[in-house]
Amino acid sequence: MIDISEYAGFEVFLNDDGLLEFGQDVLSPTPDARKKEDATYVLLYPEQDGPEILYLMYRGTGLKQDAIAMINSGLRYDITVIYPGKIGSEYVKTVGHYHPLVPGTSYTYPEIYQVLYGRAHFLMQKGGNISGEVEDFVVADFEPGDILLIPPHYAHVTVNPGNEPLIIANWIARDFASVYEPIKARRGMAYYDVEYKGSSIFMPNDAYSQYPKPRLEKPRDFPELGLYRMKSMYKSWQEGADLGFLVRPHLYEHLWNT
Repeated sequence: MIDISEYAGFEVFLNDDGLLEFGQDVLSPTPDARKKEDATYVLLYPEQDGPEILYLMYRGTGLKQDAIAMINSGLRYDITVIYPGKIGSEYVKTVGHYHPLVPGTSYTYPEIYQVLYGRAHFLMQKGGNISGEVEDFVVADFEPGDILLIPPHYAHVTVNPGNEPLIIANWIARDFASVYEPIKARRGMAYYDVEYKGSSIFMPNDAYSQYPKPRLEKPRDFPELGLYRMKSMYKSWQEGADLGFLVRPHLYEHLWNT
């Protein structure tokens, strides 16, 4: 059993069977499972063997006492468990998606993540959803406590390059549906994260017409929002951190112009 309570912000454990066990006062959603067969269309080597279940998504957790406040704020707090392993030489990953436009604005919904346990490779790309021309490709190699902001107009995938489960949490606006079709149409993101001679390398996806060299995103704090590395972003929200940018990104231009 692995205790992930510190960064989750409430009592929760990963059991030996790979499932989360929540504390008595915590919302305990039934997980949605993504299997290899569900992800075939984004895999580099879909015909190769790999784990049957790739990851579990627990959507809408948190302390029961906070449920109404989260709903009134238009927010949802999720936890995802991504299992270790490879399909061929490609590390297990999430399917990946873009976000839709916020109604009445020119911004798509952002999202924010925190690593609770394990090691994460977050892959983000701007563009590529219409013409196949990617303007920016970002790799974030993050560890427990690190926080990543997904800006508007970026698609994203999370990869588990390690030998143990990767557990991540995210805050997101609760009233939108992710956009999977552009990723599906091009069989994944602009790069695949694969193992080569014991190290992670990024292999271009030729289904895209243009892809820049990946750039590295370093972990950082977000003091303007009240979010800090090595502190649970759930607890920060309880203490007044400003997550309004997730619902109304058009009012936070200063975040996207840095």
